Amino acid sequence: MKKLVLIAVAASMVTGLTSISRAADEGGAKKDKAARHAELLKKYDKNGDGKLDESEKAAMKEDQKKHKKDGDKKEETK
Repeated sequence: MKKLVLIAVAASMVTGLTSISRAADEGGAKKDKAARHAELLKKYDKNGDGKLDESEKAAMKEDQKKHKKDGDKKEETK
């Protein structure tokens, strides 16, 4: 009986720790996304209104295309 209780307690502890770990990972992802958003605004928001207009979005997309193209070239040389 004691073994069964011990196994049940151990299993619930492992499950709880796994849940805590997943929650921490999701919180970190949200912070990373917010930081990335702030970084993109700082780089591309030329008029300083806190959002990207069509020309600012076009500039961002163009840079992304160049970056992807450069990344593909680097992969080919490896």
